Amino acid sequence: LELFRKVPQLRILACGGDGTVGWVLSVLDQINFVPPPAVGVLPLGTGNDLARALGWGGGYTDEPIGKILANIGNSDTVLLDRWSLKVEPNTAVPNTGDGKDNLPLNVVNNYFSLGVDAHIALEFHEAREAHPEKFNSRLRNKMFYGQAGGKDLLKRKWKGLAEFVTLECDGKDLTPKLKEHKVHAIVFLNIPSYGGGTHPWNKSGGQFEPATDDGMIEVVGLTTYQLPLLQAGGHGTCITQCRTARIVTSRTIPMQVDGEACKLNPSNIELTLLNKAVMLAKKKPGRANVPQEKLEALNISLMKIMMTDYEQHHYDKELLRQSAVNLGIIEVPVTDLEQMRVLINKYCSEQPDSPKLSPDWCFIDSCTAERFFRVDRAQENLHFITDIATDCVFVLDQESPTLPQTPEDDHRRLGAQGTTVTGSLESSDGCAPPFSPQAVKLLDRSQSGPPVSGDMQSHKNSSGSPSSNEADRIHPRTPVLHDATSIDQSLDQMVNFKR
Repeated sequence: LELFRKVPQLRILACGGDGTVGWVLSVLDQINFVPPPAVGVLPLGTGNDLARALGWGGGYTDEPIGKILANIGNSDTVLLDRWSLKVEPNTAVPNTGDGKDNLPLNVVNNYFSLGVDAHIALEFHEAREAHPEKFNSRLRNKMFYGQAGGKDLLKRKWKGLAEFVTLECDGKDLTPKLKEHKVHAIVFLNIPSYGGGTHPWNKSGGQFEPATDDGMIEVVGLTTYQLPLLQAGGHGTCITQCRTARIVTSRTIPMQVDGEACKLNPSNIELTLLNKAVMLAKKKPGRANVPQEKLEALNISLMKIMMTDYEQHHYDKELLRQSAVNLGIIEVPVTDLEQMRVLINKYCSEQPDSPKLSPDWCFIDSCTAERFFRVDRAQENLHFITDIATDCVFVLDQESPTLPQTPEDDHRRLGAQGTTVTGSLESSDGCAPPFSPQAVKLLDRSQSGPPVSGDMQSHKNSSGSPSSNEADRIHPRTPVLHDATSIDQSLDQMVNFKR
């Protein structure tokens, strides 16, 4: 996720159950991902209630991955309320020590419940931990839930739940209502789907139409008789809709948060709105999309590195940074390198006093590897500016006046400088060159092509020295070698070019 922090309009596909989606959303909170990316769901879990609520269905049906990604790309963006659970021990009653002091999760994305349904979820979790090979299909998991629910229906173990729980919603005490209906479970619903596709909340039982982004949570009471009827389309007892809730327990009670269950010691629990997550819902006509926040523009330094410096200090980042020329600070959006090239060219053309770039400049990746390396121009549309740069973007200017592209370019450069072409092999102080005339001839052939027949005979005059006129006629583009230093430089150029 850190690698994609600066990618605009980022979308994440979480492949798994409700727990996987909750984990992804929690990690986005932990790393402070701003703006938060939209998260879609590929339902691979048991209940998949969040996937159902978002329109993605209750399970994966062997759809081609291409179709799934196309649906994700064309999906709607909606908001999902996320709730915080703050747990403190209830010191007013003795702690028997047979439970835990905190919940397995402190953030609610789907639902939070206590009582008989949490007891069933805890039995399922313990059985799966003991024999994971028996829980390798969605059908087997649902059969276990049904079997455990049947046992609790007969035992009615949590029929007196209201005697050990105090419920306060938006400052109003609703404990008498719990006792009136003799509930065996209390469920706080953030989404309409619960327990693998059932709908405990009766739409006629509340003042407001339930929604995933209304900042309210629905409180439902369930009995062991109502639990199996949920599978047949039944509903629970609607307690209230609220924005905050406080639960006080006086004994160890099983609880679950998004399917993760445990037994919690006597506690004081505060339920408050945490934030709103951006989710991807299946396309629905007439639904308004939530606009995703745009990334802030980047103020980034534009640094130019010459080809000669790049070849000399290729493996040394610090030396390349020191040799770079600062062309100024450019303000750009987070975009791909192809669009970035257009913005850089425009910036350079609008700065009359700034050094110019050659038409063949290229980007340099300064942060991916241990050394700098060039980015292929054909792949600039695949990379974002944040992939290759942090506070500075480095570009390589491939025009190098000291390193010609071809030997012909070297001849033209020397000719443009007004160099007199001669065949003299003696240095300016009259000393002999440090190598033989044959070595000079070899250099001449490598730059001018195959030798002309008879050039060895015509290269000497009657006094034993080369004739200027004859040398110009035979090799008119041969550069003059005034001294040993010039000869060494020409040989270095030839060797560097061959490399």
